[in-house]
Amino acid sequence: MNKKETRHQLIRSLISETTIHTQQELQERLQKNGITITQATLSRDMKELNLVKVTSGNDTHYEALAISQTRWEHRLRFYMEDALVMLKIVQHQIILKTLPGLAQSFGSILDAMQIPEIVATVCGDDTCLIVCEDNEQAKACYETLSHYTPPFFFSNK
Repeated sequence: MNKKETRHQLIRSLISETTIHTQQELQERLQKNGITITQATLSRDMKELNLVKVTSGNDTHYEALAISQTRWEHRLRFYMEDALVMLKIVQHQIILKTLPGLAQSFGSILDAMQIPEIVATVCGDDTCLIVCEDNEQAKACYETLSHYTPPFFFSNK
């Protein structure tokens, strides 16, 4: 895990476990955990993590704003319509071929959707390998993904 990923993980943890009222407070808590960053970096991190200030009574604090499932579903449908080349089951895995340069975007969307059958996604430039627990999970995942393919899309099972 690189520095940024580690920092993001710690920020998520701090926000979910404690009430953070200000960026300065978050910056101080990060420093107590051995991470020193500038206010500008913290602001960028907070934006990337979708942290928003929430008012509850007289109290204001930060919370992570989750992107709604329907938004991710919309993105997946858009990508499936514009960039999907092939969707195929191979034992307990699904091969998702895309236009060049878009496989990692598919992987990020699938990871964000947290489809229960998906154990992991491994993506290169134009291929995303979707790993499932077993053949049955792969079939169920394939069916789920098929709902997002355009009506004219036909793949080889």
